[in-house]
Amino acid sequence: MPKTIEASAARIHLGRIIALASEGQRFVLTRKGTPRVVILGVQDFQDLLEAAAEQQDKRLQRALSESARQYKRGEISSLAALRAIHSGMR
Repeated sequence: MPKTIEASAARIHLGRIIALASEGQRFVLTRKGTPRVVILGVQDFQDLLEAAAEQQDKRLQRALSESARQYKRGEISSLAALRAIHSGMR
């Protein structure tokens, strides 16, 4: 859960916020109580970009849906089996 902090306070403690964000903590900066900006570490940001790209990848989404159906039918028993089925997809 991100920590909420007023922007004026964040300005004073920016160095500490940067250090904590680089360790994985997330912050929501507010102005007059209204959320305005999110501060997070580079790895979290890259993970978000990757997740967004995967959401846009129609081929990947179809493969995931089919894999879920196969798992429910008992056709896939492990992650290794799933990887074997879809190897070379990307």
